[in-house]
Parts: sequence; structure tokens; C-alpha cells
Amino acid sequence: MLVDDAKFPIVHMYYNRTDERGDDASFQIFEDLLQREQTFILIGVGEDADHDQSVEERKRVTLWMKRNRQALHSYVRAMVYIEPSKAKRLLAKTSAPIFQKFWGFPMLFTASEAEAESVAAQLLAGEHAGQIEEDQAS
Repeated sequence: MLVDDAKFPIVHMYYNRTDERGDDASFQIFEDLLQREQTFILIGVGEDADHDQSVEERKRVTLWMKRNRQALHSYVRAMVYIEPSKAKRLLAKTSAPIFQKFWGFPMLFTASEAEAESVAAQLLAGEHAGQIEEDQAS
């Protein structure tokens, strides 16, 4: 995964790319973002179909999340995941409640980068994720 915070408060997480510095760099960037103590939006891009997390990796992520749970809940407004396939978006929406329970923030789905940027702007302007989901459904 590659974390790109160049457009903060919009932060891109590229699941289909790797940071040449390793996973530790991504964790450190994320921790630095949380230490800013400012609200931001994550935009998830791409899927890592070739990578199954090992038990050790899952444990590491879980421990990191637990250490940072309060900051994640306080500063991450939502994850806006880009999925061009309508069928995959509908399927992914079924796991959104589990994602929110684990990470402490909601996950929304869009078909394109432009749509994700629009949703991110709405969230940063104070609109609630639930309202955006309702608007998307209608």
C-alpha cells in the first residue's frame, strides 16, 4: 500500500501500489497524519488482488489500529473507496458496517476519482456520511 498525503486533507491510499520504503513508511505517514489533529478523508484506490495478508500482517494492522483507535475515530471522517464496477461496489457495501466497526469511521463507495473528490469535499464541508449514502441511493 502507498499512502499519498500531498493533497491533505484528502489522503489517497493506493492498495495496488507499494511504497518502496516498505510498510513501515506507510504506517509512519498515517501516524504523522493523525498527529496533526486535523480532520481528513481517505480515498482508497485500487485493489491488491495478488496480496493475501499473513497472520502476522493482520495482527500488526490490528494492533496498530487499536493503538490509534481514538485518533482514527476523531480525525478520519471516512474512507471513500473508488470501485468502477457497479457489481463490485454493491458487493463491497455489504462489508461497510464491519469496516466501520473495526476502523471507527464509515466507508463510502464511488465509481470514479471525480466522484470520490466530490464526496470528500462534501464530508469536509460537514455533511454526514449517512446522508451522502442516502443521496447516492436515490
